[in-house]
Amino acid sequence: MGILETKGLRKNFGENNVFRNADIELESGQLTVLGGINGSGKSILVKTISGDILPDSGKIIFEGSPVDLTSIAEARRLGISAIYQEYMLVPDLTVAENILLGSDKFTISRRKMNDQVSRFLEQLGLEFDPSSKVSSFSSDDQVLLEFAVAAFSRPKVLILDDLFTFVRGAARMKLLEMIDSFKKGGVAVLVTTSDPEVMILGDRLFFMDYSGIKPLPQQTKESDIWKLLGVSPEYSVAPVEGEPLIDIDNLADTGLDLRLKRGEVLCISCDNGVSVREFTRALTRQDPFSENSVAMLREAKNFFERFSSRGHSSEAEKYFSSNLKNTGLVSQIMLKKSRKFTSNRSLKKSFILNKESLVSVKSFLAGLGRAPGFSGLMREDDTKLSHLRFDACDLFIFIRPLMGLDPVSTRALAEVLQEIADRSKAAVVISDEIMSGRLCTRIMNKCK
Repeated sequence: MGILETKGLRKNFGENNVFRNADIELESGQLTVLGGINGSGKSILVKTISGDILPDSGKIIFEGSPVDLTSIAEARRLGISAIYQEYMLVPDLTVAENILLGSDKFTISRRKMNDQVSRFLEQLGLEFDPSSKVSSFSSDDQVLLEFAVAAFSRPKVLILDDLFTFVRGAARMKLLEMIDSFKKGGVAVLVTTSDPEVMILGDRLFFMDYSGIKPLPQQTKESDIWKLLGVSPEYSVAPVEGEPLIDIDNLADTGLDLRLKRGEVLCISCDNGVSVREFTRALTRQDPFSENSVAMLREAKNFFERFSSRGHSSEAEKYFSSNLKNTGLVSQIMLKKSRKFTSNRSLKKSFILNKESLVSVKSFLAGLGRAPGFSGLMREDDTKLSHLRFDACDLFIFIRPLMGLDPVSTRALAEVLQEIADRSKAAVVISDEIMSGRLCTRIMNKCK
Protein backbone atom coordinates (compact mmCIF):
# COMPACT_ATOMS: atom_id res chain seq x y z
CA MET A 1 0.00 0.00 0.00
CA GLY A 2 1.25 3.49 -0.90
CA ILE A 3 1.44 6.45 1.45
CA LEU A 4 -1.73 7.93 -0.07
CA GLU A 5 -4.49 6.04 -1.83
CA THR A 6 -7.96 6.92 -3.07
CA LYS A 7 -10.75 4.37 -3.51
CA GLY A 8 -13.95 5.03 -5.42
CA LEU A 9 -13.82 8.83 -5.08
CA ARG A 10 -16.73 10.63 -6.72
CA LYS A 11 -17.54 14.33 -7.02
CA ASN A 12 -20.49 16.12 -8.60
CA PHE A 13 -21.22 19.83 -9.01
CA GLY A 14 -24.98 19.95 -9.36
CA GLU A 15 -25.91 17.60 -12.18
CA ASN A 16 -22.38 17.67 -13.59
CA ASN A 17 -20.30 14.63 -12.74
CA VAL A 18 -16.69 15.77 -12.34
CA PHE A 19 -15.23 12.31 -11.70
CA ARG A 20 -16.25 8.91 -10.44
CA ASN A 21 -14.38 5.77 -9.45
CA ALA A 22 -11.20 7.83 -9.04
CA ASP A 23 -8.62 5.35 -7.77
CA ILE A 24 -4.96 6.35 -7.53
CA GLU A 25 -2.04 5.33 -5.33
CA LEU A 26 1.06 7.40 -4.50
CA GLU A 27 4.33 5.81 -3.37
CA SER A 28 6.98 7.50 -1.23
CA GLY A 29 10.10 8.42 -3.20
CA GLN A 30 8.32 8.27 -6.56
CA LEU A 31 7.06 10.83 -9.06
CA THR A 32 3.51 9.96 -10.10
CA VAL A 33 2.08 11.79 -13.11
CA LEU A 34 -1.68 12.09 -13.64
CA GLY A 35 -2.40 13.05 -17.24
CA GLY A 36 -5.65 14.03 -18.92
CA ILE A 37 -7.33 16.67 -21.01
CA ASN A 38 -8.83 19.91 -19.66
CA GLY A 39 -12.08 19.23 -17.83
CA SER A 40 -11.35 15.61 -17.00
CA GLY A 41 -11.37 16.40 -13.27
CA LYS A 42 -7.65 16.44 -12.40
CA SER A 43 -7.74 19.77 -10.55
CA ILE A 44 -10.86 18.86 -8.57
CA LEU A 45 -9.24 15.57 -7.58
CA VAL A 46 -6.17 17.50 -6.36
CA LYS A 47 -8.41 19.79 -4.30
CA THR A 48 -10.19 16.75 -2.89
CA ILE A 49 -7.08 14.90 -1.70
CA SER A 50 -5.57 18.11 -0.31
CA GLY A 51 -8.51 19.19 1.84
CA ASP A 52 -10.03 22.00 -0.23
CA ILE A 53 -13.12 20.12 -1.45
CA LEU A 54 -15.01 17.24 0.15
CA PRO A 55 -15.77 14.20 -2.03
CA ASP A 56 -19.36 13.03 -2.37
CA SER A 57 -18.33 9.43 -1.79
CA GLY A 58 -15.27 7.19 -1.63
CA LYS A 59 -12.26 6.99 0.66
CA ILE A 60 -8.93 8.76 1.07
CA ILE A 61 -6.40 6.53 2.83
CA PHE A 62 -3.25 8.13 4.24
CA GLU A 63 -0.50 5.99 5.78
CA GLY A 64 -2.85 3.04 5.93
CA SER A 65 -5.80 4.75 7.64
CA PRO A 66 -8.93 6.46 6.19
CA VAL A 67 -8.90 10.23 6.72
CA ASP A 68 -11.47 13.01 6.41
CA LEU A 69 -9.69 16.08 5.05
CA THR A 70 -11.85 19.04 6.02
CA SER A 71 -9.44 21.87 5.16
CA ILE A 72 -6.15 22.68 3.48
CA ALA A 73 -4.66 23.32 6.93
CA GLU A 74 -5.74 19.87 8.14
CA ALA A 75 -4.17 18.21 5.08
CA ARG A 76 -0.90 20.08 5.62
CA ARG A 77 -0.89 19.11 9.28
CA LEU A 78 -1.01 15.46 8.20
CA GLY A 79 1.74 15.99 5.63
CA ILE A 80 -0.16 16.61 2.36
CA SER A 81 0.70 19.87 0.60
CA ALA A 82 -0.55 21.09 -2.78
CA ILE A 83 0.16 23.88 -5.25
CA TYR A 84 -3.04 24.87 -7.06
CA GLN A 85 -3.72 26.52 -10.40
CA GLU A 86 -5.00 29.64 -8.65
CA TYR A 87 -2.56 32.20 -7.29
CA MET A 88 -2.03 31.44 -3.62
CA LEU A 89 0.60 34.10 -2.88
CA VAL A 90 -0.16 37.39 -1.15
CA PRO A 91 1.52 40.04 -3.33
CA ASP A 92 1.88 42.74 -0.68
CA LEU A 93 3.71 40.42 1.72
CA THR A 94 7.38 39.53 1.53
CA VAL A 95 8.86 36.20 0.46
CA ALA A 96 9.46 35.25 4.10
CA GLU A 97 5.94 36.23 5.15
CA ASN A 98 4.37 34.20 2.34
CA ILE A 99 6.41 31.10 3.18
CA LEU A 100 5.73 31.28 6.91
CA LEU A 101 2.10 32.37 6.65
CA GLY A 102 -0.16 29.79 8.25
CA SER A 103 2.69 28.10 10.12
CA ASP A 104 3.72 28.38 13.76
CA LYS A 105 6.97 30.01 12.61
CA PHE A 106 5.29 33.31 11.70
CA THR A 107 6.43 35.94 14.23
CA ILE A 108 6.52 39.70 14.63
CA SER A 109 10.30 39.63 14.20
CA ARG A 110 11.08 40.13 10.51
CA ARG A 111 14.74 39.44 11.17
CA LYS A 112 14.05 35.98 12.60
CA MET A 113 11.69 35.14 9.78
CA ASN A 114 14.12 36.36 7.12
CA ASP A 115 16.99 34.36 8.65
CA GLN A 116 14.94 31.18 8.82
CA VAL A 117 13.56 31.52 5.29
CA SER A 118 16.99 32.41 3.91
CA ARG A 119 18.38 29.09 5.16
CA PHE A 120 15.42 27.21 3.73
CA LEU A 121 15.70 28.88 0.31
CA GLU A 122 19.39 28.06 0.24
CA GLN A 123 18.52 24.38 0.74
CA LEU A 124 16.19 24.58 -2.28
CA GLY A 125 18.77 26.41 -4.38
CA LEU A 126 16.53 29.48 -4.79
CA GLU A 127 18.26 32.85 -4.74
CA PHE A 128 15.34 34.94 -3.51
CA ASP A 129 15.65 37.84 -1.08
CA PRO A 130 13.39 36.94 1.87
CA SER A 131 12.55 40.63 2.39
CA SER A 132 11.37 41.23 -1.21
CA LYS A 133 7.67 41.70 -1.86
CA VAL A 134 6.09 39.06 -4.10
CA SER A 135 4.53 41.74 -6.32
CA SER A 136 8.01 42.42 -7.71
CA PHE A 137 8.48 38.82 -8.89
CA SER A 138 8.21 37.54 -12.45
CA SER A 139 5.53 34.94 -13.16
CA ASP A 140 8.15 32.16 -13.33
CA ASP A 141 9.64 33.14 -9.97
CA GLN A 142 6.16 33.25 -8.44
CA VAL A 143 5.68 29.60 -9.37
CA LEU A 144 9.03 28.62 -7.86
CA LEU A 145 8.12 30.54 -4.72
CA GLU A 146 4.80 28.70 -4.50
CA PHE A 147 6.77 25.46 -4.57
CA ALA A 148 8.82 26.78 -1.64
CA VAL A 149 5.64 27.69 0.26
CA ALA A 150 4.23 24.19 -0.22
CA ALA A 151 7.55 22.53 0.61
CA PHE A 152 8.24 24.48 3.81
CA SER A 153 5.97 22.24 5.89
CA ARG A 154 8.21 19.26 4.98
CA PRO A 155 5.31 17.29 3.46
CA LYS A 156 5.21 13.55 2.96
CA VAL A 157 3.05 14.09 -0.14
CA LEU A 158 3.64 17.05 -2.48
CA ILE A 159 1.12 17.78 -5.25
CA LEU A 160 1.68 20.13 -8.21
CA ASP A 161 -1.45 20.89 -10.23
CA ASP A 162 -0.56 21.58 -13.88
CA LEU A 163 2.34 23.94 -13.10
CA PHE A 164 4.39 22.92 -16.12
CA THR A 165 2.02 24.70 -18.50
CA PHE A 166 3.01 27.94 -16.81
CA VAL A 167 6.78 27.88 -16.40
CA ARG A 168 9.35 28.02 -19.18
CA GLY A 169 13.06 27.68 -19.78
CA ALA A 170 15.34 27.85 -16.74
CA ALA A 171 12.39 27.97 -14.31
CA ARG A 172 11.01 24.75 -15.78
CA MET A 173 14.37 23.02 -15.31
CA LYS A 174 14.64 24.33 -11.74
CA LEU A 175 11.17 23.01 -10.93
CA LEU A 176 12.17 19.56 -12.23
CA GLU A 177 15.37 19.73 -10.19
CA MET A 178 13.48 20.50 -6.96
CA ILE A 179 10.94 17.75 -7.63
CA ASP A 180 13.76 15.26 -8.12
CA SER A 181 15.41 16.39 -4.88
CA PHE A 182 12.22 15.87 -2.86
CA LYS A 183 11.59 12.53 -4.54
CA LYS A 184 15.08 11.34 -3.57
CA GLY A 185 14.31 12.51 -0.04
CA GLY A 186 11.43 10.05 0.19
CA VAL A 187 8.54 12.41 -0.62
CA ALA A 188 5.68 11.14 -2.77
CA VAL A 189 5.23 13.68 -5.58
CA LEU A 190 2.11 13.93 -7.74
CA VAL A 191 2.13 16.09 -10.88
CA THR A 192 -1.02 16.64 -12.95
CA THR A 193 -0.62 17.71 -16.56
CA SER A 194 -2.16 17.78 -20.02
CA ASP A 195 1.28 17.90 -21.68
CA PRO A 196 2.44 14.60 -23.27
CA GLU A 197 6.08 15.67 -22.79
CA VAL A 198 5.58 15.91 -19.02
CA MET A 199 3.50 12.73 -18.78
CA ILE A 200 6.42 10.51 -19.75
CA LEU A 201 8.67 11.90 -16.98
CA GLY A 202 7.00 10.03 -14.13
CA ASP A 203 8.02 6.81 -12.39
CA ARG A 204 4.32 5.94 -12.63
CA LEU A 205 1.75 7.29 -15.09
CA PHE A 206 -2.02 7.42 -14.77
CA PHE A 207 -4.50 8.84 -17.26
CA MET A 208 -7.80 10.42 -16.23
CA ASP A 209 -10.86 10.70 -18.42
CA TYR A 210 -14.62 10.79 -17.88
CA SER A 211 -14.75 7.09 -16.94
CA GLY A 212 -12.16 7.35 -14.18
CA ILE A 213 -8.42 6.82 -13.75
CA LYS A 214 -6.44 4.08 -15.45
CA PRO A 215 -2.74 3.20 -15.11
CA LEU A 216 -0.53 3.29 -18.19
CA PRO A 217 2.54 1.08 -18.75
CA GLN A 218 5.85 2.49 -17.52
CA GLN A 219 7.30 2.25 -21.04
CA THR A 220 4.57 4.48 -22.50
CA LYS A 221 5.98 6.75 -25.22
CA GLU A 222 4.94 10.29 -26.10
CA SER A 223 3.56 9.03 -29.43
CA ASP A 224 1.34 6.59 -27.51
CA ILE A 225 -0.12 9.46 -25.51
CA TRP A 226 -0.91 11.44 -28.66
CA LYS A 227 -2.81 8.39 -29.96
CA LEU A 228 -4.66 8.13 -26.66
CA LEU A 229 -5.66 11.80 -26.94
CA GLY A 230 -6.89 11.21 -30.48
CA VAL A 231 -5.22 14.26 -32.01
CA SER A 232 -2.04 15.05 -33.92
CA PRO A 233 0.66 17.41 -32.63
CA GLU A 234 0.66 19.04 -36.08
CA TYR A 235 -1.71 21.91 -36.86
CA SER A 236 -1.69 25.13 -38.87
CA VAL A 237 -3.90 28.07 -39.89
CA ALA A 238 -4.04 29.16 -43.54
CA PRO A 239 -4.45 32.86 -44.49
CA VAL A 240 -7.41 34.11 -46.50
CA GLU A 241 -6.91 37.13 -48.74
CA GLY A 242 -8.81 40.14 -47.45
CA GLU A 243 -8.91 43.92 -47.37
CA PRO A 244 -6.72 45.98 -45.02
CA LEU A 245 -8.37 46.34 -41.63
CA ILE A 246 -6.01 48.14 -39.23
CA ASP A 247 -2.87 50.26 -39.67
CA ILE A 248 -1.17 51.39 -36.46
CA ASP A 249 2.18 53.18 -36.62
CA ASN A 250 4.65 52.83 -33.76
CA LEU A 251 2.48 50.32 -31.90
CA ALA A 252 2.80 50.74 -28.11
CA ASP A 253 5.73 53.14 -28.70
CA THR A 254 7.89 50.21 -29.79
CA GLY A 255 8.74 51.45 -33.28
CA LEU A 256 6.84 48.54 -34.83
CA ASP A 257 4.04 49.19 -37.31
CA LEU A 258 0.98 46.96 -37.26
CA ARG A 259 -0.56 46.15 -40.64
CA LEU A 260 -3.49 43.79 -40.30
CA LYS A 261 -5.80 42.50 -43.03
CA ARG A 262 -9.08 40.68 -42.80
CA GLY A 263 -8.49 36.94 -43.05
CA GLU A 264 -5.22 37.16 -41.11
CA VAL A 265 -4.15 35.72 -37.78
CA LEU A 266 -1.11 37.73 -36.76
CA CYS A 267 1.28 36.63 -34.01
CA ILE A 268 3.10 39.38 -32.13
CA SER A 269 5.97 37.34 -30.73
CA CYS A 270 7.37 38.82 -27.50
CA ASP A 271 10.44 37.86 -25.53
CA ASN A 272 9.08 38.76 -22.08
CA GLY A 273 5.93 39.47 -20.11
CA VAL A 274 6.45 43.23 -20.14
CA SER A 275 6.13 43.30 -23.93
CA VAL A 276 3.02 41.12 -23.76
CA ARG A 277 1.49 43.64 -21.41
CA GLU A 278 2.43 46.66 -23.57
CA PHE A 279 0.85 45.23 -26.71
CA THR A 280 -2.21 44.00 -24.85
CA ARG A 281 -2.92 47.47 -23.48
CA ALA A 282 -2.33 49.08 -26.89
CA LEU A 283 -4.75 46.82 -28.75
CA THR A 284 -7.45 46.02 -26.18
CA ARG A 285 -7.24 49.27 -24.17
CA GLN A 286 -7.46 46.97 -21.15
CA ASP A 287 -4.86 45.85 -18.63
CA PRO A 288 -5.70 42.36 -17.37
CA PHE A 289 -2.38 42.08 -15.58
CA SER A 290 -1.07 43.10 -12.23
CA GLU A 291 2.64 43.90 -12.34
CA ASN A 292 3.67 40.45 -13.48
CA SER A 293 0.66 38.17 -13.47
CA VAL A 294 -3.05 37.85 -14.08
CA ALA A 295 -5.26 39.37 -11.40
CA MET A 296 -3.07 38.20 -8.53
CA LEU A 297 -4.47 40.73 -6.06
CA ARG A 298 -7.87 39.07 -6.15
CA GLU A 299 -6.31 35.95 -4.65
CA ALA A 300 -5.01 37.59 -1.45
CA LYS A 301 -8.39 37.59 0.29
CA ASN A 302 -9.14 34.19 -1.22
CA PHE A 303 -5.94 32.78 0.30
CA PHE A 304 -6.86 33.78 3.84
CA GLU A 305 -10.41 32.48 3.49
CA ARG A 306 -9.35 29.10 2.14
CA PHE A 307 -6.14 28.42 4.04
CA SER A 308 -7.20 29.57 7.48
CA SER A 309 -10.78 28.35 7.25
CA ARG A 310 -11.75 25.16 9.00
CA GLY A 311 -14.20 24.39 6.23
CA HIS A 312 -13.80 23.33 2.62
CA SER A 313 -14.76 25.46 -0.41
CA SER A 314 -18.48 26.08 -0.35
CA GLU A 315 -19.03 26.85 -4.07
CA ALA A 316 -18.66 24.78 -7.21
CA GLU A 317 -15.25 25.16 -8.76
CA LYS A 318 -14.88 28.23 -10.96
CA TYR A 319 -13.27 26.48 -13.90
CA PHE A 320 -12.95 29.52 -16.10
CA SER A 321 -11.82 32.19 -13.66
CA SER A 322 -9.11 34.46 -15.07
CA ASN A 323 -7.23 34.37 -11.76
CA LEU A 324 -5.77 31.01 -12.71
CA LYS A 325 -2.03 30.95 -13.28
CA ASN A 326 -2.29 28.81 -16.35
CA THR A 327 -4.89 30.37 -18.59
CA GLY A 328 -4.74 32.46 -21.72
CA LEU A 329 -7.14 35.33 -22.31
CA VAL A 330 -9.15 36.63 -25.24
CA SER A 331 -10.75 40.00 -25.97
CA GLN A 332 -13.51 40.16 -28.59
CA ILE A 333 -14.00 43.53 -30.27
CA MET A 334 -16.73 44.82 -32.56
CA LEU A 335 -15.33 47.58 -34.78
CA LYS A 336 -17.28 50.44 -36.25
CA LYS A 337 -17.90 49.80 -39.91
CA SER A 338 -15.19 51.37 -42.00
CA ARG A 339 -12.85 50.17 -44.68
CA LYS A 340 -9.65 50.64 -42.69
CA PHE A 341 -8.63 52.04 -39.31
CA THR A 342 -5.48 54.13 -39.11
CA SER A 343 -3.89 55.50 -35.94
CA ASN A 344 -0.68 55.91 -33.95
CA ARG A 345 0.51 53.80 -31.00
CA SER A 346 -2.80 52.09 -30.15
CA LEU A 347 -6.29 51.14 -31.27
CA LYS A 348 -8.42 54.24 -30.66
CA LYS A 349 -11.65 54.17 -28.69
CA SER A 350 -13.38 55.88 -31.61
CA PHE A 351 -12.80 52.75 -33.70
CA ILE A 352 -14.57 50.45 -31.23
CA LEU A 353 -18.33 49.96 -31.30
CA ASN A 354 -18.36 47.34 -28.55
CA LYS A 355 -15.74 45.51 -26.52
CA GLU A 356 -16.48 42.39 -24.51
CA SER A 357 -14.81 41.70 -21.18
CA LEU A 358 -11.68 39.61 -21.23
CA VAL A 359 -12.42 35.92 -20.73
CA SER A 360 -10.23 32.84 -20.49
CA VAL A 361 -9.50 30.98 -23.71
CA LYS A 362 -11.00 27.85 -22.14
CA SER A 363 -14.26 29.69 -21.49
CA PHE A 364 -14.20 31.11 -25.03
CA LEU A 365 -13.83 27.63 -26.55
CA ALA A 366 -16.42 26.11 -24.22
CA GLY A 367 -18.97 28.77 -25.14
CA LEU A 368 -18.53 27.90 -28.81
CA GLY A 369 -18.95 24.20 -28.07
CA ARG A 370 -15.31 23.46 -28.94
CA ALA A 371 -14.16 22.19 -25.52
CA PRO A 372 -15.83 18.83 -24.88
CA GLY A 373 -14.40 18.56 -21.39
CA PHE A 374 -16.42 21.59 -20.28
CA SER A 375 -19.65 20.98 -22.23
CA GLY A 376 -21.58 20.10 -19.08
CA LEU A 377 -20.72 23.41 -17.43
CA MET A 378 -22.16 25.73 -20.09
CA ARG A 379 -25.82 26.67 -19.98
CA GLU A 380 -27.77 26.89 -23.22
CA ASP A 381 -28.19 30.66 -22.82
CA ASP A 382 -24.42 31.05 -22.35
CA THR A 383 -23.74 29.07 -25.51
CA LYS A 384 -26.20 31.15 -27.55
CA LEU A 385 -24.65 34.37 -26.27
CA SER A 386 -21.14 33.13 -27.08
CA HIS A 387 -22.12 32.37 -30.68
CA LEU A 388 -23.86 35.75 -31.08
CA ARG A 389 -20.76 37.50 -29.75
CA PHE A 390 -18.48 35.52 -32.06
CA ASP A 391 -20.67 36.34 -35.09
CA ALA A 392 -20.82 40.06 -34.28
CA CYS A 393 -17.15 40.75 -33.50
CA ASP A 394 -14.54 41.64 -36.13
CA LEU A 395 -11.32 41.51 -34.14
CA PHE A 396 -10.10 38.93 -31.63
CA ILE A 397 -7.07 39.57 -29.41
CA PHE A 398 -5.57 36.45 -27.79
CA ILE A 399 -3.06 36.81 -24.95
CA ARG A 400 -0.84 33.76 -24.33
CA PRO A 401 -3.56 31.51 -25.77
CA LEU A 402 -1.73 28.18 -25.39
CA MET A 403 -1.25 28.56 -21.65
CA GLY A 404 -3.05 25.73 -19.89
CA LEU A 405 -4.52 24.21 -23.04
CA ASP A 406 -4.34 20.48 -23.60
CA PRO A 407 -3.65 19.13 -27.12
CA VAL A 408 -7.35 18.62 -27.83
CA SER A 409 -8.20 22.22 -26.91
CA THR A 410 -5.18 23.51 -28.85
CA ARG A 411 -6.49 21.76 -31.95
CA ALA A 412 -9.92 23.28 -31.31
CA LEU A 413 -8.38 26.75 -30.98
CA ALA A 414 -6.59 26.31 -34.32
CA GLU A 415 -9.92 25.41 -35.92
CA VAL A 416 -11.59 28.51 -34.44
CA LEU A 417 -8.76 30.73 -35.68
CA GLN A 418 -9.15 29.21 -39.15
CA GLU A 419 -12.86 30.03 -39.00
CA ILE A 420 -12.01 33.62 -38.04
CA ALA A 421 -9.82 33.88 -41.14
CA ASP A 422 -12.37 32.16 -43.40
CA ARG A 423 -15.10 34.59 -42.29
CA SER A 424 -12.99 37.67 -43.13
CA LYS A 425 -12.48 38.57 -39.50
CA ALA A 426 -9.02 39.07 -38.00
CA ALA A 427 -7.12 37.93 -34.93
CA VAL A 428 -3.95 38.99 -33.16
CA VAL A 429 -2.07 36.60 -30.89
CA ILE A 430 0.16 38.36 -28.33
CA SER A 431 2.46 35.91 -26.64
CA ASP A 432 5.89 34.96 -25.38
CA GLU A 433 5.06 31.28 -25.85
CA ILE A 434 7.36 29.61 -28.35
CA MET A 435 4.64 27.57 -30.06
CA SER A 436 2.04 30.32 -30.47
CA GLY A 437 3.34 31.19 -33.93
CA ARG A 438 2.03 27.86 -35.21
CA LEU A 439 -1.51 29.17 -34.65
CA CYS A 440 -0.95 32.16 -36.91
CA THR A 441 -0.68 33.03 -40.59
CA ARG A 442 2.07 35.60 -40.01
CA ILE A 443 4.56 36.46 -37.25
CA MET A 444 5.80 39.88 -36.18
CA ASN A 445 8.74 39.70 -33.78
CA LYS A 446 9.18 42.10 -30.87
CA CYS A 447 12.56 41.89 -29.16
CA LYS A 448 14.01 44.12 -26.46
